[in-house]
Order: sequence, then C-alpha cells, then structure tokens
Amino acid sequence: PGPAQPRQQSGLTIRPRPRRAMPRPYQQQLDEAAPVLKRRSSESARLAKFVRTTSEPGAIGDRPRTRQAIEPAVSGLIAVLRVLLPLYWKMYAFGYSVLSKLPTNAMRMVFGAALCLFGGHFFASVAAIEAFRIFGWEQLRHHVGIVVAEAQSVADASRKDNDVDADENGVADVDEMTSRELLRHKTALAMSTVKDPQRLQAAAGFLWAAYVSVLATLRLEFARTISLALACAEMFEFPITRCFLPGLVALLGPDLQHWGTTIIQSALALVTTLVAIWLQTAISAFYAAVRGGRMFAEGLFALMEEHGLFTDAKGLPKLPCFKEGWSPEDSTLDEVVGFTLAGCGFLYQVTTGFELPFPLNLVFLPLTAVEWLLRWQIYVTDEGLLI
Repeated sequence: PGPAQPRQQSGLTIRPRPRRAMPRPYQQQLDEAAPVLKRRSSESARLAKFVRTTSEPGAIGDRPRTRQAIEPAVSGLIAVLRVLLPLYWKMYAFGYSVLSKLPTNAMRMVFGAALCLFGGHFFASVAAIEAFRIFGWEQLRHHVGIVVAEAQSVADASRKDNDVDADENGVADVDEMTSRELLRHKTALAMSTVKDPQRLQAAAGFLWAAYVSVLATLRLEFARTISLALACAEMFEFPITRCFLPGLVALLGPDLQHWGTTIIQSALALVTTLVAIWLQTAISAFYAAVRGGRMFAEGLFALMEEHGLFTDAKGLPKLPCFKEGWSPEDSTLDEVVGFTLAGCGFLYQVTTGFELPFPLNLVFLPLTAVEWLLRWQIYVTDEGLLI
C-alpha cells in the first residue's frame, strides 16, 4: 500500500503517525528464531494430531462429548510435559555424565549417601530394586539395555523422518498427513527400524515377567502388613468401643446412634492401617540407611586404600594406629563408620518425615512420580484397594 493520506475530521487535519522501523538487532533475533518457532509449532501440531485420533468418528466408540471434554486436558498435559521433560532430561543427562566420570568407589559413596539420607522416601522403589536384584540383576540389566537401544534407534529414525520433504513443496511430509495416516506411518517406521524383533520380544517379555513377579512379591508383603494391622484393630476394638461408644451415641442423637459401632470400627481400622504403613516405611528407611551406610563406608575405605593412605609401597603402615599389613577387610573400622552414618541418616529421615527437602523434591520429581505409581500398583489390585 502507498503512504497513508491525512484524514479530515471536524475541520481538523489528522496526520497519521509515521511508522518507525524496527531496530535491526530485534529483527535479526526474530529472523533467527523463526525456524525454531516453526519447528516447535509443527511438532505441537503433530502431537495434536495424535490427540485428535481418538476424536475422529469411529475411533473409540461414539462418544463425541467425552472426547471433546478430555481433548483440552490431554493437550494441556502434553504441552506441560513438552516443557518439563526436556529440562529433566538435560539435567539427568548432565548428572549421569558427571557420575560416569567418577571412580567406581566414589560412585558407591554417592549412591550410599543418597540411600542413607533419602531411602525412606522411595521405600517402594528400594524394595522393588532389591527384589529385582534377587530375581537376577545382571540378566535384567542386559535386557534393559536391549530395549533402551532399540527405543533410541526408533527415536533417531523418527527425528530424521520429521524433516523429510519428498515432494519438495517446502512442507514436511508428516505435516501433510492426517492423524490416522501419521499414526500408521510412525508405526510402520518403528517396525522397520527394529531389525531383530524376536530379540526385542524376548527382552520385553523377560522384563514384563520380572515386573509382575516383583509386584506380586511386594503386594504379598503389603497384604501381610495390612492383615496384622487389622488383627491389632480387632484386639483393641472392645476396650475402645467401651470407652467411646456412650459419648459418640449421645453426640449422634437417637436417629443416628446405630452408626456408633460402625464408625468406631472403621476409624480404628483406618488408624491401625496408617500406623502399620508408617512403621513399614520406617523399617524400609532403616534398611535403606544401613545399606547406604555400608555402601558409603566400603567405597570410602576402598578409595583410601587405592590411593595408598593406609600403607606405603612396602606395605608398612603410614599411621601409628595401624599395624603392618593392615587392611579394612580385617578390621571393624569400616563397620563402625557405616553404622554410625546409618544411624545419623535414619534419624534425619525420621525428623523430615521421610520426605525430600527443597529443592531436592523438585529435582527428583520424576522419581517421586515413579514411586507413587509403584505404590498405586501395590495398593490397588483387580479386586480394589488392599487397604
């Protein structure tokens, strides 16, 4: 369009304000950010296609109102995860790169200290890891490596596929597909990327069998705890009912007095169950503290022995308190250090209520989510809550 013309209004000439050119640095920043914004918008649209797959007619029954109601929630959840997951991925990748550079014994010290101080917060995860270790840790790690390697190859292939423009029209092929075509295309891409499906199937089957076995073991232990709690509630039921029933009946009135015994029984069962769960958490925290303290002490003394802090090259002790040929394996010094650290760690966990302090609760939020998911798997069965 040509230059703006002045307008006449009420005998006055209104001249438009001249447009100011955008400063060059900002324009350069916008030009540089344009490809990134375009790529992100295309990825968001691609994810929205997957969400809309369930909204198409005949996708999952004929419930348009339900699909329309959950689609914004699912889209919002995906948007939040798209922001948080890359941040946590980069943070954990950096932590893994740092830990992988440490000596083995130093890494044992780090994990031992973490288990000693915060093991009670992840009591279900710790119990599951111990069960997996008994189930066969080396074989389990081998199969996990197979699944992770295949998943990484599929992710790399999908990332390259997102940039393919076979018809050379300036738009990626995946952005021109419908939701069903995109889902079918990505599924075929994943299947073609995996070169040995039998190997992947065997690894996934082993992992699933191990998971089901460990989950059954943890459910059995939790059911045993709940049964003991309910047995204690049954023993306390008569004296507590005798003490509190008259006052509760008077408080409920004549219309609701028949609920008195039921309320007392339910409240007593709930209280004893919560106490039993807390005691089980305390027992798990105590075990984690002892295990972590021993790991820290063994790693510490092994690291000191590697650096020759106890004896010299001729095997002579460097400190007068050590005898010639002294070794941590022949003394109780490592046990003293380990059990002392375990006691301090357990007391710290009790004082914090078996919770992570700030900001560690934000750093380990994904691990906490996995912990609560595992607890839900333990507490809830096909028949309902174990509680």
